[in-house]
Amino acid sequence: MTDMLFNTGETQAELRAKYNPEGSILRRAQMRMLDMLIYFDKVCKEQNIPYRIDGGNVLGAVRHGGFIPWDDDVDVVIMRKDLHRLCNYLIKNPHPQYKLQTFETDYGYVGAWVVLRDTKSEYIQDSTVHNARKYRGLQIDIFPYENRVFKPLHNFSAKITKKNGKWFVGKHMRVARFIYVLQHRILHPVFRTIGRFFGDPDIYWYPYGARVKRTHTSKSQFPYKDISFEGHLFPGPADLDLFCKEFYGDRYMDLPDVSSRDKHKATYRVWD
Repeated sequence: MTDMLFNTGETQAELRAKYNPEGSILRRAQMRMLDMLIYFDKVCKEQNIPYRIDGGNVLGAVRHGGFIPWDDDVDVVIMRKDLHRLCNYLIKNPHPQYKLQTFETDYGYVGAWVVLRDTKSEYIQDSTVHNARKYRGLQIDIFPYENRVFKPLHNFSAKITKKNGKWFVGKHMRVARFIYVLQHRILHPVFRTIGRFFGDPDIYWYPYGARVKRTHTSKSQFPYKDISFEGHLFPGPADLDLFCKEFYGDRYMDLPDVSSRDKHKATYRVWD
């Protein structure tokens, strides 16, 4: 795969040398997140909680054999019905280094999903929302997945999340947390009831409140199949080609232009 030539004229080896060579801060961050994913995989298998890697990690596995060279996070999805059980286990059986970040465990966090954070690293960002959080280390985003989502209500809830982050998070946390409770514990159960009648059972979404609108069909996902990522096998979608086409389009093997890479614009500290 190191000799693979992309549409830009670059090879895998050239991408690695440019973005994440061995020993670089980004490569150290990626290896830390890989260790976190190995731990997460072990927990889920021991607790019989189905999950799969998602988004850019699936694309990276297909196109690069692991991380997209400039990528700096890990995304996984589990079914919403399994989220409570997973969180309970991680809280009652804490890892010495990797901490679960939720509304309950971090006063400054009001995200629509939960996060596994490394406590021996840090994303450094000029962001009020980011800096309000207790845990700011390298992360695995854990998205609860659900179907029968009513799109207009999903869009509405995402707008509430956006406004809450812009106006209150990190500035007026009591207000931000009140809005979170109103949104997630009162509005969303009503939205899900409406979704039973108007939502598509074949389309799976990130949760209400998430500003990410990535969706996939049942056919592209189930049953999960192992995929090689950085030399390890992790659960992935059933049909890799269809999965990637659903979100990235038919030319998902093409690289984006240089200006579209490195979207997160973060720097890092990673220590042993």
